[in-house]
Amino acid sequence: MGYMPEADNTVVLVADGEASVLKNVSSTLGKAGFTVLTAQGRPAVLDVCAHHPEPIQLAIMDMAMAGSGSDLVERLYGSYPGIRILFTSSQDESETVRQIGRSGQVREFLQKPFRRSQLLGRVLEVMDAPLVHTA
Repeated sequence: MGYMPEADNTVVLVADGEASVLKNVSSTLGKAGFTVLTAQGRPAVLDVCAHHPEPIQLAIMDMAMAGSGSDLVERLYGSYPGIRILFTSSQDESETVRQIGRSGQVREFLQKPFRRSQLLGRVLEVMDAPLVHTA
């Protein structure tokens, strides 16, 4: 059986520098039954990490916000063990994504622009993926 957001009140953090992207993605996910938090910029993501103690199961984050280092990603993993991250970018960065963050964590990629159906399909895939720890 596939992943059902209503079953466990899944919280998703949407982090992007563009307000229109935040609005469209959060609207799509909200209608699908997810609880959505938004962060426009790196400081907003850090603020969420500092002030949202409840678990966040998924972060949808623009690659530009992740930056060249993975400090923001590591902060998310530290604050929310088991969080899954779906990176987005207008460039194909699917190979770069595999090198970000810890082994065993779920990290996937979705290229912009994407349709609502593509977003929801990818989110459900990411949430269904098992967390497997490798050496």
